[in-house]
Amino acid sequence: MKITNLFRSISLLFLFFMLSLGAYAQTTSVKGVVRDGAGRTLIGVNVVELGSTNGTITDIDGNYVIKVPAQSKLQFSYLGYETKTVEIAGKTNINVVLNEDNKVLEELVVVGYGTQRKEAITGSVASVKGDAMREIPSQNISQALQGRVAGVEMSQTSSKPGAEMQIRIRGTRSLTASNDPLVVLDGIPFAGNISDINPNEIKSIDILKDASATAIYGSRGANGVLLVTTNRGQTGQKAKITYNGYYGASQIFSKFDMMDGEQFAAMRAYANMPAYVNNTADEIAGTNTDWQDLFYKTGAVQSHDVGVSGGTDGGAYTFGVGYYKNEGVVPLEGYSRLSMRASLDQEIAKIFRIGFTTNSNYNVTESASTGGFVSGFTE
Repeated sequence: MKITNLFRSISLLFLFFMLSLGAYAQTTSVKGVVRDGAGRTLIGVNVVELGSTNGTITDIDGNYVIKVPAQSKLQFSYLGYETKTVEIAGKTNINVVLNEDNKVLEELVVVGYGTQRKEAITGSVASVKGDAMREIPSQNISQALQGRVAGVEMSQTSSKPGAEMQIRIRGTRSLTASNDPLVVLDGIPFAGNISDINPNEIKSIDILKDASATAIYGSRGANGVLLVTTNRGQTGQKAKITYNGYYGASQIFSKFDMMDGEQFAAMRAYANMPAYVNNTADEIAGTNTDWQDLFYKTGAVQSHDVGVSGGTDGGAYTFGVGYYKNEGVVPLEGYSRLSMRASLDQEIAKIFRIGFTTNSNYNVTESASTGGFVSGFTE
């Protein structure tokens, strides 16, 4: 019996040793150097075992060392370079060359003379896509840009429906002249107000923030330039109909902190005849009217946009109609806008290209003089 137990113990120890040896044999140490296409070593390249959190980074000389299973894969990634995956296949020394990722630098950005690649732009340019602007419903471009562009100051100067935000790209440069940026709509300086442009028709906005804008637009670009590009049809695209709409309600954020009837009467009586303070307060006890509840109301906001776009082998077209209405929380205040936009591009005999773009709108701003009502709260 003792011999049998001893034999079983030795067998279990031998099996455990073989399993440990096998597990150890499946793990290998891999090292190497990571370089770019010009042969320069890269510092801080992420080297990760694919599908796991096991990883390391290259040192100042581009070297790395990592322990991984013998049949796994290594993934090499570095900002501005293409990610590369390599199979280990039992190798212990793997040198890798990462190629530059030129896709980001080859993206087109709208500038004054047309479009340029990002790598060719020396000035300060910020870009905002139309899809990002439409994530939050807004009545005009200035509200859609708020908080989305670094270095551009936005301030709300009025809470009335249809009011524009104050945009300052290069700060306040003049005490008497305008400090507003120049708005260029589809390559043409826009003479109207920025609230006249329907945000749902915008494809992208590029902002020229530095003094290089004056080389293109002269002194008009001294305060910065907003380059607005609207949606257009694509050649060969089938006709597409789109609709975008929403409806919402608006209320005041907070009411004024007012006195009740007794406190107000006591204040007036004390200011005129202090001896009759208590008598006056007793006479109007329980008389309270919340004039703010009677004055303010619940506003309504709605927007509806319908568009048609498409194209043929040699041309493209787009047409859109939009309606926006904002009823304020103050009586007799409101804003409504009816906009229409159309564009057509047609190629003739592969030599000439003709077309037109039109942007028309009709807006009505209703504004009441509320000074008397507001002063009545405090008198």
